[in-house]
Amino acid sequence: MLPLPQLCALWGCLLTAVHLGQCVTCSDKQYLQGGECCDLCQPGNRLVSHCTALEKTQCQPCDSGEFSAHWNREIRCHQHRHCELNQGLQVKKEGTAVSDTVCTCKEGQHCASKECETCAQHTPCGPGFGVVQMATETTDTVCQPCPVGFFSNGSSLFEKCHPWTSCEDQKLMVLREGTSQTDTLCEKVVKKPKDNEVLPPEARGQDPVEIEDYPGHNTAAPVQETLHGCQPVAQEDGKESRISVQERQVTGSMALKPLV
Repeated sequence: MLPLPQLCALWGCLLTAVHLGQCVTCSDKQYLQGGECCDLCQPGNRLVSHCTALEKTQCQPCDSGEFSAHWNREIRCHQHRHCELNQGLQVKKEGTAVSDTVCTCKEGQHCASKECETCAQHTPCGPGFGVVQMATETTDTVCQPCPVGFFSNGSSLFEKCHPWTSCEDQKLMVLREGTSQTDTLCEKVVKKPKDNEVLPPEARGQDPVEIEDYPGHNTAAPVQETLHGCQPVAQEDGKESRISVQERQVTGSMALKPLV
């Protein structure tokens, strides 16, 4: 056990340390350095030297291509991020003294991670699947299988599943049911005639039509009359007369001979 004088000295030191610790309280924009509350450097600046009892904290602006986003006591600023073109990245927003460069992926691609260090191609929804959510700069396409009554017959980055065609609405009959990848196939409804039902001409072959004779209708070929001697001779139309020239002359002289 320590002698009483030494024990009192030890307690005195502890109480002094506790008392001093309670007295030194810095604000949220200060830091404790050598028993002094030094000011932090503002965003866009870096620390050059700590404060003393006689001088304030010395800070300096960040160089070009560098930044400092928060109140700090760092001796170096941060380099702006480089958007690597070979990784599919491009600059979305240029960096400043207080902010870093923002990169994004090229058209048709999205960030492969939260840090967006590399890019990946958007995934299309294949046959039998529809797009639930289109891809963004940071997320891939969200697909889901087409439910019953819907289909998708191709790959797409934006198309949803399409509803099957309703044959009933078009007054058609179903030839083939639809699937998740194909539409319903319809065909025209063909009515079967009843036993005593007469089909219209366009639905059956045309029967031969008999043409009946009627008064005044002459089915024979036209006939011409020609004189042969003194008797008329019937000759069909279109045929040449076979009466010789001599017979015609005799017939003519007989007609001119005077009666006794």
